[in-house]
Amino acid sequence: MILDMSRTGALIILLLCPVLAGAQAPDTTIVIRASSGALEFVPAEIAVKQGTRVRIQFINAGILPHNIVFVRDDDDIDAMAAAAMREGGDYVPLAMKEKMLGYTRLASPAQTVEVIFVAPPPGQYTYVCLMSGHAGMMLGTLRSLR
Repeated sequence: MILDMSRTGALIILLLCPVLAGAQAPDTTIVIRASSGALEFVPAEIAVKQGTRVRIQFINAGILPHNIVFVRDDDDIDAMAAAAMREGGDYVPLAMKEKMLGYTRLASPAQTVEVIFVAPPPGQYTYVCLMSGHAGMMLGTLRSLR
C-alpha cells in the first residue's frame, strides 16, 4: 500500500485549521469566569459591536457546575430555567434553542468551555447560568453596540 503524503498533509491541515475547513474564525475572544466566591459572572458586563463573531471562553472557577446561556429576550429566562431544571443534563433547554444567541454545556469546576455566536442587533442581552437555582442571581449583560 502506498500512502500519498500530500493528501494526508492537506487533510491534517484542514482538521487542525477550522478556517481552511470552512468554519469562520471568531473576530474576538472574551473570557468570562464563574466566580470562586459567589454565584456571579466576572465580568458581569461585556460589550461587542453588532455583527462581530464572538468566541466566549467560559472558565468555571467556582465550586459548583455552571453553564452560560446568552438569551435573546429577558422575558424567556424564567421559562428557560424551569425547562432546564426539568431536562437536567447540561441544563440547556434545547427545545428553546431559537430563544438563545448561544450556550455552553455544563462546565465542572476548573473546566473551560466555549461558544461562538454572532453579536445581535444593538441592545442589551442577558447571559445566565441555567443550573438549578442559579438563574435568579447568576446573570450578566451583553451590550451589543452599533
